[in-house]
Amino acid sequence: MKKKLLLISPGQFGYLTDYYYYCKYLKQDFSITFLCFDEGLEKKVLPGVQIKYVPLKGNRFLRYLRWLKFVAKEVIYSDYHIIFTYSFKFCFLLTLLSGNKSLIMDIRTGSVKENPLVNWFQNWLLRFESYFFDHITIISSGLIKHLAINPSKCHYLPLGAEILQDSNSGYDSIKLLYVGTLNHRKLHESVVGFSKFYKKYNAKIECSYNIFGFGSFQEEELLRQTIQDLNLSEIVKFHGRKNFDEIQDYYRESNIGVCYIPITPYFNFQPPTKTFEYILAGMVCIGTATYENSNLINEDNGILCQDTSDSFYDALEKYYQNRSNYNHDSIVNSLENYTWNKIVNRNLRPYLNAFVSDA
Repeated sequence: MKKKLLLISPGQFGYLTDYYYYCKYLKQDFSITFLCFDEGLEKKVLPGVQIKYVPLKGNRFLRYLRWLKFVAKEVIYSDYHIIFTYSFKFCFLLTLLSGNKSLIMDIRTGSVKENPLVNWFQNWLLRFESYFFDHITIISSGLIKHLAINPSKCHYLPLGAEILQDSNSGYDSIKLLYVGTLNHRKLHESVVGFSKFYKKYNAKIECSYNIFGFGSFQEEELLRQTIQDLNLSEIVKFHGRKNFDEIQDYYRESNIGVCYIPITPYFNFQPPTKTFEYILAGMVCIGTATYENSNLINEDNGILCQDTSDSFYDALEKYYQNRSNYNHDSIVNSLENYTWNKIVNRNLRPYLNAFVSDA
């Protein structure tokens, strides 16, 4: 019989990529139940996975009490073999309730707050929660050191993406794509760098830049104003927030993925999901030289730059000069071990099976 696996994540099912693919590739071997908030988004369905929703209503304090009560009840009164939980606030309480069930804490991110005090406190809280768990999965070895978590408890479980079929658009043009949050990214600097390149080369090569994402009112207005001030409204398009299904054609048609993240201590050890998505879609990735990006981006699949508009321009110039050297299959193959299929089947499944092999 299948062993029973409980996955816990406050984010609504289907909108945290990692957990969706965990379920997709584990459901043949495990009977999976997924606990999450109902955030009012379209409900995703995955046959073979039972999804239990907690209503997202009331103020923040009341909804969190409701969440903790719901999760506690599920953990105490159900006979799961393994409980795999996202590192939400006060998740350490599960260690007091789980009895002899195998319990795993999953860390997908450290704090990325700009405020140093808030950043320190959130990382301290994450470290405090980790003291209560004997088993922890985490996205990078660098984050283990950054958070000062006991490495003997930790199992490396990386981020990844799916290979996007029919995505070879060639490399004889400049078709930039950015997908993701705008908050704290200073993405307008990439538009400034692109503007400098466009003015020099637009007569020699086709250029475009599509941006999908959302952020604070101030961040979005800064991006729109930068595009307008540089007279790029016909070339640089800010589309706002879209679901992945709505923008797959842009992934197929673009040949450069932009992973523009400020190089700071709080982003340095945070592997960007988009780096995997761009490269496994066959795009050259222009990414800022954070510690984690530097481990993923090489001459075969991308170009590293600093977090300035001038350095972004230099990266575009380098792409232009070397565009004939890029090969779709070589780009995709450079990160083929980071497909969700391989991450789950070669990493997560054996890790989980070790907990139930003697059960």
